[in-house]
Amino acid sequence: MTLFALAGILWQPIVLLAVSALTAFLLRFLLRKQDSAAPERTRPGLPAAMAAAISTLAVLIAVAATTSAAATSPDLLYFWGPKAQAFAFARTFDLAFLRDYYMQYVHVSYPPLVTNLSALASMIAGKFAWGAATLTFPLCLGALALSLPSVLRGIDARPSGVFASTFLVATFGFLGNNLDVAGNGEPWLWIYETLAAALLVGPFAATAAGQLLAGLLIAGAATAKVEALPFALAVAALFLFLRRREIEIGPAAAFLLLPTAISLGAWLAFGATHRLFAFYEQYGSFFDIRWQDLGDDLGNVGKAIWSAGWALPWLLPLAALLAARKRSRLALLPVLVSVVLAAFFVFTYLHQSDPAQWISWSAGRVFSPIVAFLAVAAAISGR
Repeated sequence: MTLFALAGILWQPIVLLAVSALTAFLLRFLLRKQDSAAPERTRPGLPAAMAAAISTLAVLIAVAATTSAAATSPDLLYFWGPKAQAFAFARTFDLAFLRDYYMQYVHVSYPPLVTNLSALASMIAGKFAWGAATLTFPLCLGALALSLPSVLRGIDARPSGVFASTFLVATFGFLGNNLDVAGNGEPWLWIYETLAAALLVGPFAATAAGQLLAGLLIAGAATAKVEALPFALAVAALFLFLRRREIEIGPAAAFLLLPTAISLGAWLAFGATHRLFAFYEQYGSFFDIRWQDLGDDLGNVGKAIWSAGWALPWLLPLAALLAARKRSRLALLPVLVSVVLAAFFVFTYLHQSDPAQWISWSAGRVFSPIVAFLAVAAAISGR
C-alpha cells in the first residue's frame, strides 16, 4: 500500500489482496524446504497438550477482553484510528489530513503498517472497522501460539521451548489487557520481533531462506512502530557478529536488512517527496541530554513496569535465564538486544524535561518486547 501511494496509485482492495496473495506465493517459493532440514515430527505428549490448552485459553481471554472493549488502546482513538479512517476515505495517504497543522498530534511520521491494515479493512467494510482494528491483538497472539513452538523446537527439543511459547502467549495476553494495546502497534511487535529473535538463534538462520524470513519479520516490526528500528539494527548487527563463522556476512546482511530498507524507505520517500517529514519526529535535540534526571527516570520506568503485574512478566524469564546451569552463547543475542533497547528507551526519556507522565503510560508498552527476548534466551540456555 505504501508503494502504491508512492507511485500515485489509489488503493483498490481487490488489487491489494491479489498483489498480497501473489507476493505471499512468491515468498513461499523463495523460502523452500530444501534450504533447511525439516524437524522430525513426533506425537505431542501431555506437556505439549497442556501448553496448547493454556495458550488457547489465553487467546480466548484476549478475544473476550477485546470484544468487550476492555483492552482498547486510547491511541487507537487519538491517532491510529483517525489516520486509518482518513486514508480509507482518500484510498491513499491523505495529504490534506497529514498537512493540517491541527493534526500534528496524530504523529505524521509514524510508520504505516498499523494504519494501512486498518484502512484496508475499513475500505472493505465501507466504514471504520473497529473489530478489524482491535482484534489484531488476539489475532497476533493466536499466530504467535501457532508459530513460536515449532521455531523453538527446531532449536531445542526439550519441553522448555514449548513452555516458553505458552508463557509468552499468556503473558502477552495479560499485558495486552493491562496495557490496553488492542488497535495499537504492540501486538505486531510481539509477533514479529519474537519470531525474528527466535529464528536468528536457531539453525535455520544459517541458511539464506532463514535469513530472508527473519529479514521479512524484522521489516514487519520496523513498519509497525518507531521503536522497532533500533531493534532491527541491533538484532541484525548482533546476529552478523555472533554467527560470523557460520554465514556469509554480505549476503546475510542484505537478507536481514534489505526488506526493512525497502519497506521503511518507501514510507520515508513518500514523506520526503511530499514535504511531510524527512525522518521520525524528534523528542528534543540529540545532544541535549538531562543526565541529572537519570535516577528519576529510571525510578519512573521501574514504577511503570511494576504496575504491570508487579513486573513478573519481566522477572520470571530473567530468573529462568539466571537459574540455567549453562548458557548458550547465542543467548547473548536476545539478551544484548534487550540491553540495547532498554538503553535506547531510557536515552529517549532523558531528552524531556519532565517525562514522568509520558513514562507512566508508555514504558510498560515499549519495554514489553523485552519479555520475549528474555524468554527466548532462557529457553535456549543450557543446551
